[in-house]
This record gives sequence, C-alpha cells and structure tokens, in this order.
Amino acid sequence: MKVGIIGAGPRGILLTSQLFNQYKYHSDQTEKLSITLFDPYGIGGRVWRTDQSDELIMNSAADQITLFTDSSVNMSSKVYDGPSLFEWARSDDANQYLAKNGYSSDIIAAAAQVQINGYAPRVLFGAYIKWFYEDLIKQQPTEISTSVMKSQVVSLTYNDSKKPVIKTNEGTYTFDKVVMSLGQQENYLNDDEQKLASYAQDNALTYIAPTHPGDADLSGIPAGEPAIIRGLGLSFIDYISELTLGRGGHYMQNEDGSLFYQPSGREPRIIAGSRRGMPYYPKPINEKGYGECAVPKFLTQENIQKNLVDGKLPFDKFMDLLLLDLKLVFYKLTINDKYPYKSATEFEQEFLANDDRAAVLKKFGFEEEDVFNWDFIVNPFKDVQAVGTEDYQSIIINWLNQEVDDSLKGSKTGPLAAARDLLRDFRPAFREILANDYFTDQDDAEKFWGVLDSTINFLIMGPPVVRTKELSALIRSGVVTILAPGMEVKGQDGWFVTAAPKRNTDKFRSATLIEARVPKANLDISANPILESLVDAKLARTHQLHIGDKAVAINAVDVDQQTDQFLDANGNVQPDVYIWGVPLDGLRYVTNAAPRPGVNDTNLQTADKLAAQVLGLPVADNVEMD
Repeated sequence: MKVGIIGAGPRGILLTSQLFNQYKYHSDQTEKLSITLFDPYGIGGRVWRTDQSDELIMNSAADQITLFTDSSVNMSSKVYDGPSLFEWARSDDANQYLAKNGYSSDIIAAAAQVQINGYAPRVLFGAYIKWFYEDLIKQQPTEISTSVMKSQVVSLTYNDSKKPVIKTNEGTYTFDKVVMSLGQQENYLNDDEQKLASYAQDNALTYIAPTHPGDADLSGIPAGEPAIIRGLGLSFIDYISELTLGRGGHYMQNEDGSLFYQPSGREPRIIAGSRRGMPYYPKPINEKGYGECAVPKFLTQENIQKNLVDGKLPFDKFMDLLLLDLKLVFYKLTINDKYPYKSATEFEQEFLANDDRAAVLKKFGFEEEDVFNWDFIVNPFKDVQAVGTEDYQSIIINWLNQEVDDSLKGSKTGPLAAARDLLRDFRPAFREILANDYFTDQDDAEKFWGVLDSTINFLIMGPPVVRTKELSALIRSGVVTILAPGMEVKGQDGWFVTAAPKRNTDKFRSATLIEARVPKANLDISANPILESLVDAKLARTHQLHIGDKAVAINAVDVDQQTDQFLDANGNVQPDVYIWGVPLDGLRYVTNAAPRPGVNDTNLQTADKLAAQVLGLPVADNVEMD
C-alpha cells in the first residue's frame, strides 16, 4: 500500500508513528507499506522550523507537550511511550543530538535550562520533532519504507482508476490513500487588507499582511521610527519580541519583581491596538501535575441532559452551568487568598447544594471587589469612554500588573487564573457538546463560534506570564504604546494613520503597518493550492449550518465526521482521502494545540484512528477527533 501524507509538522509525524504502530501490531496483511511525506519545509513543518528566531517561544509549558502516546489515550494500537519535550530537552540524548546537528549554543543552553513549567523556544520543539522522527525511522520495520519530499503540493485529484494523485512542481505521484495533515495556512487578502497592501505599494510603505510572525521580514523597519501593529494577541507578542529582544534590548528585574526594559536603540516606536484594545490575559504558571485536568461540577452530562429542550441545550443554560463552575473555583480560591477565617470547603458544599447562590455569597460576606463579574472579565474597559492615549497607558499597565500577580500564583491558586484555566480543562466537555449537536445551528454559529470561542481565546490563549511582564515594561519604557479600544487604520497623505476615534482624538502615523494575526482557516479564501484544487474540482466544500431557510458557512472543510474523509460539493464522501488539523477549525474545537500527555489528547486519538482507517484495521470506540 502506498500512503501519501501532506504536511510533515507534528500531525504528519504523529500519523507516521501510528501507521508504524498499527502496521506492526495489528496488521495481518502481507502487502508492504510505503509512506511519502510532502512538506516544503521538511520534517517539523513551517511553524516549528529550526531556522527561526530564538526569541519566539512556545505557548504551552514544556512538560505539557509530547509526540508519544500513553495509557490515557483511547486508541486501538499499542502505547508508544517516551519523554515529553521537557524530559527530552533536559536529557543527555538531547544535548548530544543538538550539538551533533549544529544547533546554536543558545538553543543547547535553553534546552538544558528549560523548567518543567517553562516555555521552550519554538526552535527546540522543531528539534524535538526531528529527533522523534529520526528515532522512529531507526525502528522502522523492514516491510515499511518512508521518504520525505521537500516539495510544495500544488494539487490533489483522482486518476481514471479513482486513485488519489498528488502533484508537485517536481512530478506527479499516485497513492492508494492520502492524508492531509495541515497546519496554519495562508489566505488571500480580504478587501480591507488588499486596499492597504495596494496603498503601501503606491506610497513606498511597508505592509506586512497576516502571516506567521516567524515568516515576516522585519529587517526593513527602521529604528526610532513609529511602526503600527494591528492586533494584540499572540502574534503581537511575537512581533514585539522580535523588534525588542531580537534587536538587542534586554530586561532587568526591579526590587519588586517587575521588569525594567533597557533599549538597544535599534527598536522602532511601536503603536499597537485592536478593537478590544487589550492584550490577551497571561497564561498562569502551571501547577497541575501529569494528566491532571479539572472536571466540571455543574457542566456535567447529568445537568446537560436535564436541561435539554427538544434535544437541544439552550445556550443561556449552557453559559449558566459553565459560569457556575468558574465561580465556584474563583470564590473558593478568593476565600483562601483574602478570607482565611472562612472555610472554602464549607463554601463549596453550600454553593453546590443551594440554588440561591446569591444568598450563599451574602452569607460568606464577599466584598464588592471580590464578586465574580463575567462581563467585566471579558471586557474590563467597556465603561472606559473618553480617555487620552497617555492616560490609557496607566490603565493598561495597572491591569497587566494585576493579572500578572494573579497568574504568578498559579493555575490552581490564583482565583481568576484558576477559573480561566478551567476553560482549557473543559475542552473535552465542549467537544462532547459540539459532537452531540446539543446547540441549535443558530446558537452554534452565532453564540459559540461567533462570540464565545473568541472570548475563550482571549482568556486562556494568551502568552506566558513572562511575556506579559515584559509588555508592561515596554509600555512603561515608552517603546510600546497601546491605543484605546476601537483601533482604526487607514491610508492618508502617503502614510498609514491609526486612531481610536470613539475614545479620543489622538492620531499616529507611520510608514509601517503590521497585521498581527495568523490567517484563520477559511476554505472560501484559502491560498493553499491543494485546497484550491479540491474546491475547483468540486471535491471539497465548506461546512454549513442551517439557520432558518439560510445556509451559513463556518469556514471549516466539510468532512464525514466519523472518518474525516472529504465531502464533495454534493455531499458525497470522497474515497481514500482524509484531512485533519487546522482546516477543520470550526467543525472541530481547538485544532491548533500541541499534543498533551496524560489527558487522552485528541491529536493522539485522531492519529491512531486515521492510521487504522488507512490500513483497513479496527478503530477504537468513542474517539474524540481533532
């Protein structure tokens, strides 16, 4: 059997591993297996390539990243166990591997010094992927052959015999089965982006469209001149790291533990903002052990079943249950933090048993400032109306420092940090709700994907807390200025001009505009040539929800949800071609997370199931597909 895998990032390598595993331990077929991986960046793929800046760090703690399976994973093949990224990085094997393969002394030192809850350079995860693959190949059975083609796939079609055909710039290759293991993709520019790009070209300005920050060329951005960055999420953090640390600046620690930024003089003056006007919340210091994951006490299957109406869970009831879980953790830890003379255990018992939670809060005497306020948490500055840019810096700094303090307490100790961290631990519950189709299509499209998904990202997908500390220092140093909510950007008088006109009259102009966001998965505007070829041939379509008499696209590639095979324009399952990963975002929940050990990770489950399907072997029951 000949299998083609498009994409040699973590997913492509996981799938290769599970093909080996399934073939060795479950297959009684005598046919030899040939695997070809296609990726222009080679093993590791684009995001984790090993030639990017050392200043770009991962967004998951090193001990919560793995490429190995474990006993928690729902799978039909045997466990292929091994070290997490943290365990590997601190080992002699890693030191020898990095030195032998020419990695910099800085990366070798970073590997040796990475902490169990620290955040490794992205280059190091790329090295871990390469090491994992090389170790895998050493164990390759004689009946299997594996090759890697550093080529861009330009189309995927079928031949007259209904066999999948992959075409690259170098040639055409026919397979029995093909699996697309895709990560982040490029999109065509939307109308606003195209207008700004054309304006930049006409006026000799610099416009960096949405892309992965590691791919952007920032060398032409001049020192000392203003540079506008639109977006305050993870890409923003990456860009300011490259434009400060990457240009020779460094941080020193003050006596109170805060940081002071010492400029190199090579930094631009960064003007940044977004519609929300706030950076993402920092990721709390992890206090959870291997496989430790909080489970809901309110958002349980029992409570969900109790509240179904005609088989659907009203979204307001879903939010009520979810927020009760967050409030319980928040108040228990607030008692430990600020009310030591009260019993957190007694509070939990009463909060769980008494439907009148307001009466419970009153009994325990929480101060007004300690009341859980969801609306304020998701939009702390919604009541900030007219505010000058200078005054807004003080507001932002105070908020950042407050959230840093809470996040440094840890994911089981900081009241809000721990409550926010539940949103990560509850991903299996969210996936189950989505998989069981408990929301109406309207609530699914408009409330979950339209609002809540973005809110959850804002609350838990932020940078490591050290990056938030650094951002506070950069604002205090004057290197970074954050605009008030409602940022707008336009081309005017030969410049890019930005302002937050609903809050103040301050305007800033620059010859540089950086769009600090990674393109979202969207089949309708994807610039990935493989996906384009499938759409043009009517072999793929966008997944749709039905609201009233209207079909509403949610951008994800449409697949048979049991097998992850493509559905064509007419809804027919396409044989022998599978897809998983980021292009299914919106159909699946959180498709861009690295595999995590000990928690029955969906990446690991999906890799095992796809491998079994490709080889025609039995699959595990109740697999949560990624």
